[in-house]
Amino acid sequence: MAGLWSAAGQAAAQSGADSTAVIRGVVYDSLMTDAPLRNAEVWLDGTNRTVRTGIDGQFEFRGLRPGRYTLTFFHPILDSARLSAAPVGVSTDPEHPGVAVLTTPSPAAVHAALCPRDPHTNVGVVLGLVLEGAEGVPLAGVSVSAEWTAFTIAGGGNRWEPRSITARSDTAGRVVLCAVPTDVMVLLRGQAESGPAGVLSLDLAGRPFGRIDLHLVRSSATGTVMGVVRNRNGSLVHSAMVVVLGTERRADVDPEGRFTLSGVAAGSQILEARAIGFRPTQIQVTLDPGSSRRLEFVMGDSVQAQVLEPIAVAGSSYLAMVGFDKRRKSGQGHFLDTEDIARTGASRTEEIFRMVPGVQLHPSGMGYVVEFQRGQGQIANPNLRNYCPPSYFIDGHYFPLPPNATVTLPMVPSEILAVELYSNMFSAPLQFQRRDSGCGVILIWTRRGEPNRKP
Repeated sequence: MAGLWSAAGQAAAQSGADSTAVIRGVVYDSLMTDAPLRNAEVWLDGTNRTVRTGIDGQFEFRGLRPGRYTLTFFHPILDSARLSAAPVGVSTDPEHPGVAVLTTPSPAAVHAALCPRDPHTNVGVVLGLVLEGAEGVPLAGVSVSAEWTAFTIAGGGNRWEPRSITARSDTAGRVVLCAVPTDVMVLLRGQAESGPAGVLSLDLAGRPFGRIDLHLVRSSATGTVMGVVRNRNGSLVHSAMVVVLGTERRADVDPEGRFTLSGVAAGSQILEARAIGFRPTQIQVTLDPGSSRRLEFVMGDSVQAQVLEPIAVAGSSYLAMVGFDKRRKSGQGHFLDTEDIARTGASRTEEIFRMVPGVQLHPSGMGYVVEFQRGQGQIANPNLRNYCPPSYFIDGHYFPLPPNATVTLPMVPSEILAVELYSNMFSAPLQFQRRDSGCGVILIWTRRGEPNRKP
């Protein structure tokens, strides 16, 4: 910063004038929040004076010798953008306090500098730091992806398609993801060497920029998460379940509303609390290896009033409870209800999928195997050497199918209330995304899963 020091300010600092002058100002973030910037470090160049801004973004230097000074500031936002703030000159004397307004660079200027190929309309930029351990050591060369689904209209039809942007962190751990949509939630993933994936979610909500700190570990280290689940009135939610999104780690709360999740991968993770009658609640956490974190989930508004009493369709309350009805209205994925299943005339569960566009059945032994798209997997049948099997969930529970054998799904069509098919992992609901679900996800809801089901 020596090149930015103000010679005039330096001379003033060394003069014999009385130290009675004041400089006041504010640091404003026009890049991320369009609001005053708290905890920015403001430098008075040519002196050894620094101050930090408060919650209102304001700062003040007292006891200065009259003269002209140059001010600049630092904040992690600037470091992640690989840019610096423009210095601002201000004069002060005992009768006229100096006033300075410091700002981050404009979104348009930063966007053009970091992502020159972007259209700069309807897209944003995610600025991130990839860090390791409690000390926050920068990690270089880590591939970080932003993943989402987009609705496309092409060839006379419409569909949801997976989209992703990938970039690598530099030597300072900084990563810049360009062309990120500003109107949908994106999932951010990164993985260091043989360690577990770190996961964050981010919604730019129309903003041109967003910032993340992605914490990773380079080992299989884990930690523990414990806590309670409450509603907004403070009462404990006894029927809740807490899950680590993208993994199989989950725990039911006890009668006191408490839960304990051990073996949770260290680093950045997303935990979600779910309970019948409430909207899911997510918390993003950073878990250090071997550590324990205590969390308190506060469930959102009750949705019981929105669940209709069962009418003509059997299992309708159950399907509303598990989110089938809501997801079906979104148009993402392919959905079959009892009437659709009955129209197939299928005698085996696998035969139901014949009516789904983009799904193929292949004979194998005494049954069928189902595929969405060609992949890199291998199975024993040479006619299916490129078979890419979807991941199955039955009544919300993962049901693994061996890739080298034909295993019939454990139900008949008459037992099935509804089916959801997602042709790729990214279009599936977060809680059903697995690392090995690149070939698609199939959710099957059966009569067995209905709570208080009569025999």
